[in-house]
Amino acid sequence: MSAEPLRLLLADDEPLALRRIRLALEDMPDVEVVGAASDGVQAISQMRSLKPDVVLLDIKMPLANGFEVANAVEDAGGPEVIFVSAFDSYAVQAFETAAIDDLVKPVEFERLASAIDRARERRAAKDAGRRAEEMAAVLEALRREADERDGPRYEKEFWIRDRGRFLRVPVADVDRIEAERDYVRLHWEGRTLLHRETMSHLEEKLDPNVMLRVHRSAFVNWKRLTAVRRDANGRLMAIMSSGDEVPVSRAYAQRVMAEVKARG
Repeated sequence: MSAEPLRLLLADDEPLALRRIRLALEDMPDVEVVGAASDGVQAISQMRSLKPDVVLLDIKMPLANGFEVANAVEDAGGPEVIFVSAFDSYAVQAFETAAIDDLVKPVEFERLASAIDRARERRAAKDAGRRAEEMAAVLEALRREADERDGPRYEKEFWIRDRGRFLRVPVADVDRIEAERDYVRLHWEGRTLLHRETMSHLEEKLDPNVMLRVHRSAFVNWKRLTAVRRDANGRLMAIMSSGDEVPVSRAYAQRVMAEVKARG
């Protein structure tokens, strides 16, 4: 069974720009343009009525600019935002709005396709999270009962929705975990998987003898940690067997070094 198409809303006051985006999207599988707006107020109205998965927003538009429209996203049910602008000076502000990307006109097909793929990945993660909420609540209640009876029990595996199926990912096989806004990204077997979870909840669920928190945004697997050293700028870095270097924040440095010495 094929996945449901990603529903897109386009917003740009330039008819030619809208036409170019439409033509580019025609060559992409599993996307559907459900509406087009020529000003910011129209974009907000269509977001609320059409509830698209993704909004492609021009930044300079009449009545309300792209950032003002983006601020109304949560009100409209939370579509993902991809900015499309004639200027490259908005990247930082776009990032602060949690946009997927800030594309510069004329938009390159590969860059647009990459942004659409990331939007699809986020939607899949959200859907999986919603479907798992009830199950998670039941499991959490059972876990609390077991903790009260036997002491803490830690997660042994993740179940990640991936391309229409659920993948079993053993915690012990994950190289590292990094925060990505309201999600976490698992580095596992040479690929990355997005999972709907927060770092603070993970810290309660993960065995500290398996996963060591080195930063408010990162855990590393003890078995894949090969060294801890300072870089040329004096920053403490956790060196992984994959060759990846993960920064150790000042808040966690003392704890990390104490754990390393205790295991040395």
